[in-house]
Amino acid sequence: MNLFEMVIQSTKVLLKPRNLLSTYNQTKIRYHIVTEPSYKELKFEGNDSVIRHGVVTAQTPKVVTPDFLYRTSGFGDDAKEYIRELTKMLGKNEPALLYTYKNESTDLEIVAGNPMEVSERVKKRLVNKKANHTVIRGVNALWDVSLLKFIFDYTKESANNNFKDLSQSGLLEDQNGVPVAVRKRIQGLINEAKKGNIRANDLHKELDEWGLFKEYEDEFLALFR
Repeated sequence: MNLFEMVIQSTKVLLKPRNLLSTYNQTKIRYHIVTEPSYKELKFEGNDSVIRHGVVTAQTPKVVTPDFLYRTSGFGDDAKEYIRELTKMLGKNEPALLYTYKNESTDLEIVAGNPMEVSERVKKRLVNKKANHTVIRGVNALWDVSLLKFIFDYTKESANNNFKDLSQSGLLEDQNGVPVAVRKRIQGLINEAKKGNIRANDLHKELDEWGLFKEYEDEFLALFR
């Protein structure tokens, strides 16, 4: 068993967020990761725990397609080969969801008690809170891997619900080779650009990534008249 496998097996989520990831809005999750302190590795005596607090912000799930992923930058050759295989199996316009996250660590505290005791205390304190909290018992040196494991499992649990919402609302349907949700997002960007709330370059980038600039060229150029 390698180090990462050990971390994954050792990570325990004691308190799940109250809500799944929102389909139509940003979701914030306040996390509290409890680990042994690093001095335990040096055989120092003590019965303390470290609690790392922070916020993970999940942006609204973005409807994409294999063809879109292939054309966007940031993927290496191996990833693009995988996307090519997906395109063959599913079709280039099969809708998928792209999740993006931002992690902000807020503070760290050292408290008395071993990680099992402390994590249970934190869970008890937060279990009836209305906000989205999660309590995780992880591994000190790779606590961020423990956080990533939680994010992966949480996303997987939320995805079916997100797909169901989007499908029932017709946003995953194909409209001239592009999901309806994408066309709605582009129209929203056009409206925001007209109001001056976003840069025309941001709209241009989105249109280029979807190969739709020619289709929306007149509306784009109208922004400069």
